[in-house]
Amino acid sequence: MRKSIYTLLSLLVAAFLIIAVLVWIAPAPNKQANGFNRYYLHPLPLPAIGTIPATNILDIVGADDSLFYFSIVQQPSGVIATSFHPGAQTDTLNIPLQASFSNAVSAYFFTQVNNRHITVFGYNLPVIYNTSRTDSSLHTFTNLSAGGFSQGYLLRDGKHFILRKLNISEKDQLFIRANTENDSILTENGLSELHRDGGMSTDGTLTYDRQTGLLTYIHFYSNRFFTFDSSLQRISNSHTIDTFTVSRFEVAANKDENKQVYTNAGPDQMVNGFSCADNNKLYVQAKLKADNEDEKLFNEHCVIDVYEISSGKYLGSYYLDIPAHTKVNQLFVQGDKLVVHCADNIYAIQLAH
Repeated sequence: MRKSIYTLLSLLVAAFLIIAVLVWIAPAPNKQANGFNRYYLHPLPLPAIGTIPATNILDIVGADDSLFYFSIVQQPSGVIATSFHPGAQTDTLNIPLQASFSNAVSAYFFTQVNNRHITVFGYNLPVIYNTSRTDSSLHTFTNLSAGGFSQGYLLRDGKHFILRKLNISEKDQLFIRANTENDSILTENGLSELHRDGGMSTDGTLTYDRQTGLLTYIHFYSNRFFTFDSSLQRISNSHTIDTFTVSRFEVAANKDENKQVYTNAGPDQMVNGFSCADNNKLYVQAKLKADNEDEKLFNEHCVIDVYEISSGKYLGSYYLDIPAHTKVNQLFVQGDKLVVHCADNIYAIQLAH
């Protein structure tokens, strides 16, 4: 009996060592040349000009000339307004939501604040509430067909939304345009790749540049991104400067009697992190080290790559004085300020244009 136990333990140790060796010697991004270079727009990491705690903050939801707006965890009807100036006061805006909507949305919402509108996206219902910032009696509820959505924007005309929404029949996420006035829906034709995995393998960031009116979708697991207009017509196909053109994301399907559930089959190899857009510029959190990059700087600081939206041209990069290992949840840019929502803090960075 004891001999069998020792034999089993020896086999387990041997298997563990084999796996460890295979992982150690396997080629991996940032342990080898990745085949591209970066050009830095500023020689030093850009410091934070202001920091606020991320406690109870869900998302960055908008900005105007002097204030930034943040939604509150599990409080769809509340928005915090503050600046990043030392000692700045914090105000709370109350959105006149119906209690039934607020309770149904619960934690499954995101919010947007712009010049004239406050919009609460209840992506689990799925329903969108849109109201005027100056007159709460002017509001609409847009009810959508079954299937939640992961991302969306109210367009600058104040009447249309662009959403990345689950299409039940296709078992994947497609882009749609919804009209708040008559509930009409326009569905894309060929913008998205269909893998019928609920959109997991093509996950990424949807950005909207209000200046140009263009939307851009940047993939997490490959270097591809594409730009389209509000009529869901493709404008251009582009790619980030790295060379990973094919997604390494793998999906495992678990079947039961009633539904099919998709999960990640292995560790994610993210090529691009979160993104944001403003004034014809696209800001992308970089995940891969360039061949000409200083290893110490890359391993210690977050990196942002900048592209021109209309052409897809690479414009340069910035180091941010934010630790590289910090979990970034969101990027938001307004003019010359980049706001980075991290796990513990929210940083305002003055861009060196």
